Amino acid sequence: MAESPSPDPSRLPWTLGADDLRRLAAAAVRDATARIDALVRSAVPPTVDGFLRPLDRILLGVRDIANHGSFLFAVHPEEAVRSAGRDASETADRFFNALRTDERIYRSLRTIDLAGADPTTRFAVERMAREMRRSGVEKDPESRARLVALNNLIDRIANQYNENVARLERTIDGVAALRGLPPDFLASHTPGPDGTVRLSTKYPDFHPVMAYADDAEVRRRMLGAFMNRAYPENIGVLDQLLAERYRLARALDYPTYAAFALEDKMIERPDVARVFLDRIAERVRAPAAEHLARVLARKRRDEPSAARVELWDASFFGQGYYDQKILTEEYGVDTKRLRAYLPYAQVRDGLFTLCTELFGVRIERVHDPELWHPSVEAYDVARDGRPLGRFFLDLVPREGKYNHAACFTVREGIRDVQRPQAALVCNFLDPGVPPATARMQYSDVVTFFHEFGHLLHSLFSGHGPWLYTSMSFVEWDFIEAPSQLFEEWARDPATLARFARNPDTGEAAPPELLARIRASQVFGRGSSWLRQVALASVSLELYDRDPTGIDTTALFREIFGRYVTSPLEPDYHPQAAWGHLTGYSAFYYTYVWSLVIARDLLSPFLAKGNLTDPEIAARYAREILDARRA
Repeated sequence: MAESPSPDPSRLPWTLGADDLRRLAAAAVRDATARIDALVRSAVPPTVDGFLRPLDRILLGVRDIANHGSFLFAVHPEEAVRSAGRDASETADRFFNALRTDERIYRSLRTIDLAGADPTTRFAVERMAREMRRSGVEKDPESRARLVALNNLIDRIANQYNENVARLERTIDGVAALRGLPPDFLASHTPGPDGTVRLSTKYPDFHPVMAYADDAEVRRRMLGAFMNRAYPENIGVLDQLLAERYRLARALDYPTYAAFALEDKMIERPDVARVFLDRIAERVRAPAAEHLARVLARKRRDEPSAARVELWDASFFGQGYYDQKILTEEYGVDTKRLRAYLPYAQVRDGLFTLCTELFGVRIERVHDPELWHPSVEAYDVARDGRPLGRFFLDLVPREGKYNHAACFTVREGIRDVQRPQAALVCNFLDPGVPPATARMQYSDVVTFFHEFGHLLHSLFSGHGPWLYTSMSFVEWDFIEAPSQLFEEWARDPATLARFARNPDTGEAAPPELLARIRASQVFGRGSSWLRQVALASVSLELYDRDPTGIDTTALFREIFGRYVTSPLEPDYHPQAAWGHLTGYSAFYYTYVWSLVIARDLLSPFLAKGNLTDPEIAARYAREILDARRA
C-alpha cells in the first residue's frame, strides 16, 4: 500500500476551531476505545497481524490527536484554540494513561507468538510491555485506577506549568541606555516620546542585551526579569508537580521519582548519575575557574575595584558581555559584527543547501494559506525521488507561544501509513523586522542547526513499521545526539562561508573571521559544561527526595552554588520557567550523556578531515537516522 499524502488536510486541518477540535478529540478517543475492546475480544490468540498491527494503527490515530492538540497548545495565536489544544492533548493523554494499565492488552502482548518476528517488531512489543509494566499494569485493579488518576493529574499540572511559562513573559521599561547594541537592534527599538524603550525577555531582546549592552544596570535588570518569568505563579504549580510525581513513584514502589525516571535509562540509578556528573564537574572545574579569572581581569579594566564576576557579566545565562569583549579583543571574533552577515533567509537557505549536499534531500517550499500563523513556513522533503515528509518553521515570537527552541512532532511517520511531519518552534527573529532581513545572533544560528538535527532525525526515522519505534519513542539517552552533532556544521568555517554575507553591501564574511570562530570555541567551554552539570544536578535533586516542605528556590540556589561560584541572586526564581522540569524531569543530565555519543558520531567526519564527506554523511543517514532498514 502506498503511503498517504502528507499532510491529510481532511482529518486534522489547521483551521479547526476550538469547539470542533474538542469534539474531534473526544470522538477519536471514544472510537479508539471501542475498537480496542472489540480487538481484544476477537484477536484470540493474539498474533502480529491479527492483534499487534491493528492495535498499533488505533494507537497511531490517538497519537495524532495528542500531537496535534499539544502542538496547537504551544503555538496557536488564539488563546481559545490553544486552550482547546490543551484539552485535546489531555483527552488523548487520559486514553494512553488508561491503556498503559489495561491488563487485557498486556496479557495479549505477552502471549503474541514472536518466533518468526523481525528484531524491530520484537523491540516494539518489548518496549510497549516495558512501558506498561512501569506504569503498574501488574498491580491490582484499585491500584491501577489510582495510578491512572495520578497520571491524569500530573499531565494537567505539567500543562499548567508550561502554559504559564509561555504566557507570563516579563518586560523592563524605561530603558534609555542602549549603547553597545548592534545597529539592526537599535533600528527596531526606536525610543518612545519619553526617550526610552521597553524590552522583553523574549530571545530577540534578551540575547543581544546580555551580550552587548554596555550599561551593566540594563543587563542586571534584564537578567532579573528573565529569571523571574512565570514567578510567582509557577512556584506552587512546581511544588504540586514534585509532590504528585513523588506520590506516583511511591505507588509504583520506587523510593523517589528520580529512581523511577532513571530506571530505564543507561545510567539506571540516581547515585550513578551523581557519580557521572561529579566526574564531569571535576574535569571542568579548573578550566571554568581559569575562564572566570580571565573574565574578571577584563572586567577590572572597566571597573578596577570589581571584586567578582556577576551573573550578568559572563555566560552563565545567555551570552556574557565580557565573554564577547574577550572574543573580540583576544580572538578576533566580533559576534556583533558577525550579525550583519547572518540574515535569517540566507542562513536558512544555506542550511537547506547543506542538507541537500550531505543527504541528497530536496527541500521545496509549500505555500499553504491555511497554516496556524502567517509567519510560518512549510516545506516538503524528498530523497531519491521519494517523499520523505513535511516540516514547518515557526521562528517568530508572539503572545502565548512556546518561548524556547524545540523540534515538535506534528505527525508520527509509519511506513505504508503516513509520512512524518515535524516543526521547529523557535524564537530567533525580531517580530518588528521582516523575516527575510532579520539578523540572527551567531548563537541562534548554532541553535537553529541543533534543532534542525532533531528535525532531520524525525524525518529520516519516520518510516519504520511501528508507533513504538517512531521518533517519539527514541531512547532519552540518545535523543540529543543527532542535534548536538549537527551543531558542528554551524561551527565549520566552510559551512558558514556558504551563507554568511551582508545583503546590504554584498560583502562576504571575511574568511579569517570565520576561521577564528572555530578557534575561539574552546573559550568558556569549561564554564559552559559546569553550568550544564549544575542544572543537571538541580533537576536530579529536585526529584530524588520527598518534596514535602522543600523550598525549591533555596534548593536550586544551594545546588547551583556547588558548581558555579557566582551565586544566584536571592530574588531569582529560575525554577519557575524551566520547562525541562516537566519533560526531562530528573534526567536533564542526558544532554551531557548524549554529547559523548555525538562526539563519537563526529569522529568519522574528523578522520576524513571533511564535514561534508558524502560517503560518511550517507553512512550516518543510513545507520543512525534511517529506521527503514528494519
